[in-house]
Parts: sequence; structure tokens; C-alpha cells
Amino acid sequence: MNVMAAMLIGVAGTSVIHTSKGLMKLGMQQFQRAKLDERSTRAASLIYAAGILANFTTPFWVMFANLFAPTVIYTSMYGLGLVSLLAFSRFVLHETLTRFHALGIAIIILGTLLLGAAEIVRTAPSFSITELSPLVTLTGVWMFGALVVARLSAQREVRFQEVFFGLAAGGMAALDALLKGVAQHGENGARLIPSSAVLGAVLAGSFLVAAGAFGMIQWSYLRSCRASVMGTAYDLSYVGLPVLLFAVLKPEYGLTVLNIAGLAVLAAGALVVQAAGGGRAPWIMKRVSV
Repeated sequence: MNVMAAMLIGVAGTSVIHTSKGLMKLGMQQFQRAKLDERSTRAASLIYAAGILANFTTPFWVMFANLFAPTVIYTSMYGLGLVSLLAFSRFVLHETLTRFHALGIAIIILGTLLLGAAEIVRTAPSFSITELSPLVTLTGVWMFGALVVARLSAQREVRFQEVFFGLAAGGMAALDALLKGVAQHGENGARLIPSSAVLGAVLAGSFLVAAGAFGMIQWSYLRSCRASVMGTAYDLSYVGLPVLLFAVLKPEYGLTVLNIAGLAVLAAGALVVQAAGGGRAPWIMKRVSV
């Protein structure tokens, strides 16, 4: 029952968060169109602010889900939010999406469901302070590496940047979720408020990692990356990284046939979406190299 509650929170959270990405993209587009029109500029700012506020709920969804089950249960549901982002991108942002985009996202959703089934069959253990050191080290390396590659990739084609920024931001968001899981871990079960000063510091630090993920998303929009393709890569990283880390840091958990199948299907879906992204949709936004 607790696992099912965490999964339902995951479905709700991922739908809100994915829609927020579309809102932020829409706000940026409208702002570029508004130019000196004060009324239009104000409307665009409100749309963008709504997207930011919705996106800022990201850490609280996972903190709520952590009270019911290990973090990987929540993250395994994340790919389902692509349905809301696909609909928003097609009907509101007017992105050019083909049947191959829809096929790729359907494959990713199937992979997400396989990972969810794997967690129902054999629930993963929670990360504790024992895994804190390798998690912090990986987080630092991931964030530094993402910053370096982001700076060096300014002249690369947008298709590459869409995938890179998505993977980088999704990995940061996944590490943020796992650090929160450690911070909320207690001897008698998960707690909303950390039980020690050290765990409190871990929780506070995790919000900085979440801010890094948010910044990477905004950066991708300034590079004219499509929300749908970037979001697909984001989800692949967000869902896959926790599964792999649990297998490495919790050897007794390991990888099951369903885990492996889910990750393989996720990767296949991401490749289909990336292949479908060969033709760029027309953007109103002016390309900016940052």
C-alpha cells in the first residue's frame, strides 16, 4: 500500500513538473515576441512565473513520496509525465512532432512501467548515511562536468545540446532526490524533518543541486532546445540513474530482469525520439549562445 501511494505521488508530481517545463518555454517565447508591448510582456512574465512556481514544487513531491517508500519508487514513475509534456508541446508550443516522437515516448512510458513493476516485485532498500560519501562525490563530479561541457558545446548543433542538457539536468534532479532520501532516512522510518544536524545539512545542500537542474533547463531554452526532446533525455537520466546507483551502492539489491528490461526499453525510446528530431521545429525565439 505504501509503495502504491509513492507511485501515485510520482504520477501527480511528474505531470505537474513536466507541464511546468512547457510553461517556462511558452513564457520565453511570448517574451521574445512581446518586445516593447508592455501588456504582452506582462502576460509573458506571468506565464513564465507560473512555470517557475510549478517547477519549484519538484523537491517537495519527492520529499512527500519518501515518507512512504524508497526514493527509487518515486523516480521510476517519472517518465509518465512525458504524456503531459507531449500534449503541451504539440498543442500549445506548436512544436513539430511526428509519429516517431509519439512512438519514442510510448516506448519510454513502457520502460517506466517495467521499472515500476520491478519495484513492486522487489522493493529497493532506502539509501542511508552509509551511501552519503559516494553520492556527494558523484554529485560534485556530475555538476562540474555538466558545466564544462555546457560551455564547450555552444557551437554544437542543437540536436546534441537538447540531449546533453536533458541528461545533465535529469541527473542533477535524480541526485537531488537521492540526497533527500538520505536526509530523510531515520532509524524508525522516513521523517519529513532530518533527525540530525548532518542530515539537515544534506537536505539543505540538496536544494542547491535542484537549483542546478533548474538552471540547466533554462540554459537549454536559451540555446533553443525543444522542450519535448530535452525533456525526453531528462527523463531517461532521472529514471535510469537511481536504478543504476542502487545496483552499485546496494549490491544486495542488484539489477533484476525487469530492471534491465526497463532501462533497455527507456534507452530505445530515447534513441527513437532523438532520431525523430532530425528536422527542427520553427522557433519564434531568437537563438542565443551562452
